[in-house]
Amino acid sequence: MRSILCALILLSLVGGPIRGEDKPVVLLTGFGPFTGVAINPSWETVKTFHDTELGGCRIETIQLPVVYDEIEPLLQAAIARYKPKLIISFGVGSQVIQVETLARNGYHPVKPKDVKGNPPPREKINPTGPDTYPTRLPAAEIVAALSKEKIGASTSTDAGGYLCNECFYRIMAAAPPAAAAGFVHVPMYDTKDPAGGKFDAEKLKSAMKIVIETSLKQVAK
Repeated sequence: MRSILCALILLSLVGGPIRGEDKPVVLLTGFGPFTGVAINPSWETVKTFHDTELGGCRIETIQLPVVYDEIEPLLQAAIARYKPKLIISFGVGSQVIQVETLARNGYHPVKPKDVKGNPPPREKINPTGPDTYPTRLPAAEIVAALSKEKIGASTSTDAGGYLCNECFYRIMAAAPPAAAAGFVHVPMYDTKDPAGGKFDAEKLKSAMKIVIETSLKQVAK
């Protein structure tokens, strides 16, 4: 069933009219549910931006499955269709808004299984690819902008050894040379924010908006 769903998504990405063709695109992605997480805040928040505009750009969104090797074709199809100037993928797995700065070509030694029950299919994400890719997001500026609004934020050099890191690596490998791109971890709903309050749906959406707007300023330079 998931494979059929992926195929349908791919078909929707490669064909059909694109609304607002005169506007540059921001491509956002979030993850679907996985073991222990029935509702994934990354996708639940990302999808609220669909069919909206921000900073003179139209926003396109796609949900990524928590399945090894099913991320890449979806990303490539979306990038080929929309030719985005900014690509940001979000995933859960942090206590604050965490801007990842280094994608690594590998998986965790314990080889965690995806939602289909399969371990990573190989030792490296891309056996012939570089060991790392740096983010193309303005990490320090994003953290500063979030902190200014009293939203807990930090940078990280380790996106983990699961699907979030694979997504990050795939994005950086596929992103057009002129596009800004990167990965940001977000907390689960109701996680206490050390900067005050908690990360509810409203706060996560506000945080994502700041991440997008700050990144667009970098692209405009």
